[in-house]
Amino acid sequence: MKRTQIFVILFFILLSGAIIRIWKIDKIPEGFHADEAAFGYNAYSLLKTGKDEYGKPIPLVLRSFDDYKGAIYSYLTVPFVALFGLNEFSVRMPSAVAGILIVLVSAVVTFALTQHVLLSLITAAIVSFSPSSVLLSRAQSDPLVAVLFMLVGWYCAGKYVDTKKYIWAVCGLGFWIISCFTYASPRVLLLGFIPLLFWYYFPRLDKKMKLVFAGYMIAILLTAIYLMFGSSGSRFGQVNIFSSQDVILPLNEQIREDGVSGSPMLSTRIYHNKIVDYGRYMIRNYTNYFGFDFLFFQANQPEREKIPNIGFMYLIDLPFMLIGLYQIVKSKKRWGYFIFGWLLLTPLGLAVFGQETPNIHRYYFAIMPGSILVAYGILQSIACVRKNFRVGVVLGIAVFYGVNISFFIHALFFHQPFHLPYYRGFAYKELVESLQQSTQNYDKIVVTKTNSSPYIYLLFYTGYSPARYQELGSPRDYDYTGYDKYIFVPLDCPSAKYRETMDRQYPGLRILYINKGGCIATPNSKLIERINWRDGAEAFQLIESISLAPVITIPKP
Repeated sequence: MKRTQIFVILFFILLSGAIIRIWKIDKIPEGFHADEAAFGYNAYSLLKTGKDEYGKPIPLVLRSFDDYKGAIYSYLTVPFVALFGLNEFSVRMPSAVAGILIVLVSAVVTFALTQHVLLSLITAAIVSFSPSSVLLSRAQSDPLVAVLFMLVGWYCAGKYVDTKKYIWAVCGLGFWIISCFTYASPRVLLLGFIPLLFWYYFPRLDKKMKLVFAGYMIAILLTAIYLMFGSSGSRFGQVNIFSSQDVILPLNEQIREDGVSGSPMLSTRIYHNKIVDYGRYMIRNYTNYFGFDFLFFQANQPEREKIPNIGFMYLIDLPFMLIGLYQIVKSKKRWGYFIFGWLLLTPLGLAVFGQETPNIHRYYFAIMPGSILVAYGILQSIACVRKNFRVGVVLGIAVFYGVNISFFIHALFFHQPFHLPYYRGFAYKELVESLQQSTQNYDKIVVTKTNSSPYIYLLFYTGYSPARYQELGSPRDYDYTGYDKYIFVPLDCPSAKYRETMDRQYPGLRILYINKGGCIATPNSKLIERINWRDGAEAFQLIESISLAPVITIPKP
C-alpha cells in the first residue's frame, strides 16, 4: 500500500471519528454531570484568577465536593473556555480532542508494535467507532485523557528502545506521570504495564536500558504513593475494596453467625477472615470485566454513562476477537502475547476498586489491546477465504459493523437522554436559568441539595466571578450555609420543613424555596414553576413564600 493511500485512509478514519465525537457534543449526552461542571468552573477560575475554586494557586490536584481529582483536565479546558466561553461545549472538547488523538495514536502504536500497515488502519477504525470510545469522547472524561497520556508514554518508551536516545525515555516517563495526575487508575495500571513492557522489549535491552525501566517502576511507584496517601488519595480510600461495606458487613455477619451457632474460634478464623473474603471479592471484580453482559450487551457503570443495550464493545467484535486470540496462540507472535497479557493485567489492577465495577472509565485502557485483537481476527478471517470471495467478505463485515454502529448511534441520541437523566443533572440548567430570571424578586433563595450539588451548577451556569467566590471563602453548599442570596439545606421540601426557621431569622423578607420534586403543597405557599427531568418526572418545585412575621421598625428619634 502506497504512503499516499495510507494517509488518505487514515485521514478519513480520523475525520469520521471527529464528526461522530464533536457533532452536538454540547447536547448529547443530554444533561451535565456535577463533575463536568466542577472541572469547567475550575478551568474558568484558573483562567480568571490563576487559582482553583478554593483559591489554591496553580494546583496539581483539585478539591471538589470534599473529594480530590487530578487538575490536568481543567488545565486542558482553559483554552476552550477562553475561546468559547464557560459552557458544555468547552468542557467536553478536551475529551473529544483526546478521543480523536487516541484514534491516531492507536494506528501509530499498532504499527510500531506489529509493523503491519493494514492491521494498524483497521485497529484505528475500530477504536474510532468503538461505543465506549465515542461515549467517553463526548463527555468530560479525565480517564480517557489519562489513557491518551499512557499510550503516548508507551510510544516514547518504544522510541527510546529503538533509538537509545534518553530524551525519549524522559518523555515517556513524563507522560506516564502526567497520566497519574490526571486520573487514579493509571497509578495502579502502570505498575503492571511497565513490567509487561520490560518483558516485551527484554531481548533488545542492554544493561543501561534495563536500569531505565527499573527507574520507570520506581518513579511511578513513588508517584502513586504520593498521590494515594496524600490529600488526592481520599477518593481511592473511598472506593478501594478494603473500605467497601460489600466485604466488611458480610464478613462481620458471618463471624457473628459462627458465634451464635457455637463454632470454635479456630474454625471461624479459618473460614471467615480478610484474606479469604477480600480475595474472593477481588476475583469477582476481576472476572466481572470479562463478563459477556459488560463487554457486549450492557455496560452499567458508571450510571451516568450508561447507554441502554450497549456494552463496552460491539457484539460483532466477539467472533473476531476469538479468532484473533486463536491465531495469536497458533502463530506464537511475541507482540500477540504482549497484547494478551495487556488484556489480562488491566482488570487485575482494577480489582482493588470496590465501587461502580465493572467500570468503563477504568477499563478504557483495554480499548487498545481489544481493538488490535479484533482487527487481527478480521484480517485473518479475510485471509483464509479465496481471493475471489474476499471483496464479498469485506463488504459483509462492513455491513455487520454498520448495523452495530447504527444501533449504538440510535441508542445514544434517542434513548440515553431519557434513560436515568437524574444521574447527569439534566434539570439543573433549566433551574438556574429560571432563578436568573427571578432572583432579583427575592431576598433569599433556599435550595434543596438532596438531588446533587446545586452550588456548582449555580457557579457554572451563571459564570459567577471566581474572584468574588474566593473572597467569600469558597463557601460551597454545606448544610444551612451558602453565598449571596442562596442558602443550601439537606431537606427534600424546605418550603415545609425550613420555613418556620427562615421566618424567624429573616422576618418580612421575600423568600423563594427550591423543593425536590414530589413535595406536598403547604398553606401560604405559591407554586411558581415546576421543572422536570428529561423523562417527565418532577425534579424541582419553585415555591414562593412571604414571611408572615411582623416587621419591627424603630422610629427615628
